[in-house]
Amino acid sequence: MAFSLFPSSGIQALIAAIQFLGVTILTFFFSRRVLGEPGSGQTLATLTWPRVCILLVFIDSYFFVFTSGILIFGVGLQTNKTTCAAGIYICVLFYSSSKVLIYAFLTEKVYIVWDTGRPRFRSPVFLVCMATVCLYAAVIIIMIIGRVEQFRPGDGACVIGLKPTASIPLLSYDLFINILLTTMFMGPLLRSKHSTARLRRVATRTLVAAGMALTTSTINISVLTIMKGRQLGWLCLACCGVDVVFNAAALFWVTVAPPPTPVSGNRELSDSRSNSANPSTGNIWDENRHDETFEFIPDGEFVIEVTGVSSEHLTSLRPYF
Repeated sequence: MAFSLFPSSGIQALIAAIQFLGVTILTFFFSRRVLGEPGSGQTLATLTWPRVCILLVFIDSYFFVFTSGILIFGVGLQTNKTTCAAGIYICVLFYSSSKVLIYAFLTEKVYIVWDTGRPRFRSPVFLVCMATVCLYAAVIIIMIIGRVEQFRPGDGACVIGLKPTASIPLLSYDLFINILLTTMFMGPLLRSKHSTARLRRVATRTLVAAGMALTTSTINISVLTIMKGRQLGWLCLACCGVDVVFNAAALFWVTVAPPPTPVSGNRELSDSRSNSANPSTGNIWDENRHDETFEFIPDGEFVIEVTGVSSEHLTSLRPYF
């Protein structure tokens, strides 16, 4: 008989609500990003790599929540050893891949503010960030080696998790790379002499979103570590599900268009171009400079506030998620 052991019917209903609500929220996020903001005219053909990362995070998170729901309430974690083991493998596979995609998105944000004048694979900043992200492969291997999958003596409840030798490196790496990428993204923006109120708002929103995602992940892994790496299967899957949904929500929120009208943003762009072309304004258009700031506009794209970037480079950056 397929079943998952819950302490009470109330807890079972709560976990079911979390699974159903998570699938609904992620479906909303994905549909909004595929269709674009109202009036944007965005299509799948206009997708850039950062947009693809965002969509893949939503898809990955959706399949994790959906699959774990099927495993808990359909197949049943207590059915046999295979289904119990499947719980931790699902966690490692989908949780890790969603993290890698989020880190790839943050790496793109770092690249755009540090070194957009060069191709990605000739940019030292981009290569350092990608090398740091690739170190996550070692963490994934440690997680697979240090996984826990067993039946609890007595009631036969499925227990899964990660040994401290796996959960502590995971937590440490998550803290390190989130702080690294967020700091590298915000540093140049906030130090720039061209920083504006809108730019600071973008940086603040990114910081808040990173803080939200990092907090949920830290709490999730810390609780697992405190419990010596062993949780009931449904509890572990539910906690990781909440974690990935919060991460997806933070990513969705940081890429949502704010209320300012696109007309003023476009006017700023036009003014910047005209000032650059007019030496009397004291703002000379320099082909060798690539300082830029950016802001979201209601169609979900960035307005590039040019302070010295070629028109070809400007074209290559638009649209940028």
